[in-house]
Amino acid sequence: MDNYFELKISINPNMEDIVSDICFTNFNCEGVVLAEETYKDLVMTATTEGTLRVFLTSMDKNPIEVLKTEREILKERGFSDEELGTWEVQLDEKENQDWSKKWKEKWTVTHVTDKIAVVPSWLEYNPKPSEITITLDPGCAFGTGTHQTTQLCMKALEKYLKPNGSVADIGTGSGILAILAKKLGAKEVYGCDNDETVIDVAIENAQKNGILVYPPLEGRSKSLISGCGEHPRKYSQNAKLNAKELLKNPTKQEQKLWKHLNKSQLLGYKFRRQQPIGNYIVDFFCPELRLVVELDGGQHNELQNIEYDKLRDDFLKNQELTVVRIWNNDIDNNIDGVIEYLKNTMQNCVKMPKWIYPTPKSKISTLPQGEGGSLTFELNTADKLTKKYDFVCANILHNVLFEIMGDLKNIMADDGILSLSGILDEKKDIVLEAIKRENLKIMDTLTQDQWVSYVVKK
Repeated sequence: MDNYFELKISINPNMEDIVSDICFTNFNCEGVVLAEETYKDLVMTATTEGTLRVFLTSMDKNPIEVLKTEREILKERGFSDEELGTWEVQLDEKENQDWSKKWKEKWTVTHVTDKIAVVPSWLEYNPKPSEITITLDPGCAFGTGTHQTTQLCMKALEKYLKPNGSVADIGTGSGILAILAKKLGAKEVYGCDNDETVIDVAIENAQKNGILVYPPLEGRSKSLISGCGEHPRKYSQNAKLNAKELLKNPTKQEQKLWKHLNKSQLLGYKFRRQQPIGNYIVDFFCPELRLVVELDGGQHNELQNIEYDKLRDDFLKNQELTVVRIWNNDIDNNIDGVIEYLKNTMQNCVKMPKWIYPTPKSKISTLPQGEGGSLTFELNTADKLTKKYDFVCANILHNVLFEIMGDLKNIMADDGILSLSGILDEKKDIVLEAIKRENLKIMDTLTQDQWVSYVVKK
């Protein structure tokens, strides 16, 4: 196996997540360890604090120059030398000894509260009754659940999020706060970040936790949303005519999948092709399971088509349907995987008795209990948003909070709540000034070690 590189950086331990994020963004980085630190739950049992060990599979950038530049940027944003640490660097080439397992040895289950635990994906854990667990790969992006700032936001969510509320997670990073919001019962959750490299990570983390994401990753077969509403057989005359034309001219992917769906081949359930529903036509429809299967080409990743699909799916979810989207390249390259995925999805659907269908009385959903509605991750910033949310999370550096406080206020519902974190105690006055500037009222102040978090409302 090829050798790897170990980068040792002298930092203030409070900067661990920030420096880790810099390394994952700029280098071919596969893991980080704060050297010789051992935690049990939230208590540090041993430490030689101040050295961040970063494992690199290769080097296409000079790490010393990159870190020097990034440190200067943080100083310009208001951090002192003491707050940052020296960032002295030692770089060594190491013989590969499965270091990816070695750094994992430092991680264990983190109990954020009595009700919330963050579990590394490689560990087995039996949760307590009613305990919420979040499965995560620590180090994959900012927001691992072990850092104080993340935990403060998680505690605010647990305490103040109302059932079926809507949540915006600004600077979502790993997506951990958005995932927690869903598991706490939020109906709609939106996570955004200005770093495009973390969006796929957030989507993958949500999927590891059994949460359905809109839109899915390109090339992945993921189910999206379900809900309840009017009967789906109401459709327009134009949709009916268009469906007839589409039946005559199926795509090669539709033809390939139809060979597996036709004549009730899949678990004995009957599917229809090009079924009109309202003003839309869905590719495949199973009436008994109220399951829609859509095949998407690469054009569905374009912004205008994503927006159109969202409107379409919002309509379908109000028709008591489960919607599954599958990429054409999955049909072309992994039809066996697609069929297996559809079987699993169908087994999780609720079969409608014939005497109830087509006018069912009860809500049907393939989503785990308490995880209805939608979860969306995308590359975006708070100033571009127009929707109002019941709860807004912002685990961001103090200087950025100062700049965007007005944008955060604008996306709060009239009775909404804003959780502000990422604030060192000695920098809290900067954030307090912005809170006062925007006429926001502090509801609660949460602290942990040298970090402070504010929960505010209009």
